Amino acid sequence: MLKRHLLIMLLSGLAIFPGTEVMAIDVFMFVKGKVVASACTVETGLAGGKTVDLGTFGRTKFKHSGEAGDWVDFTLNLSNCPPGTTKSTVTFTGNPDSDDATLFANSEPTESAATHIAIQMTKGNDRNAILSNNSSWEASVDSGRNIVFPLSARMITPAGSVRAGQVSGSVMVNFTYQ
Repeated sequence: MLKRHLLIMLLSGLAIFPGTEVMAIDVFMFVKGKVVASACTVETGLAGGKTVDLGTFGRTKFKHSGEAGDWVDFTLNLSNCPPGTTKSTVTFTGNPDSDDATLFANSEPTESAATHIAIQMTKGNDRNAILSNNSSWEASVDSGRNIVFPLSARMITPAGSVRAGQVSGSVMVNFTYQ
């Protein structure tokens, strides 16, 4: 009981002291955060690099501009996509060919490289959907919580007159999730 009286007396006393004012101020507080989609599992071996064998051909197959080897189909597979992740975008980056920027360059060292040859990639069997440097492609998670990116690649000469040698290229693949 004593405590109650003292509190009342203290509060009452504040009201009678001159110059004692009670003020209020409105303050806006902004709170922010981010929710991100979790990553899917990238197929075993892809993290260390995927090798796609485009075959071996005689140089006479590539005499004229636009002549090409056979298409080789392959896939990039994502699995175990967690709930909340609904799609993934894959972006391809690599050195463009100096004769045709829609193709990836032959990056084999000069002393062993075939010349006037490049690598062409497409979205699976859609030969009009060319994938070049900085191309992106979005795919949705299927009912099994997987995403499959079907791809095709081949050797092609943008200029003709190919010199025999090795063909290799590096294409960086980056997955983002939504």
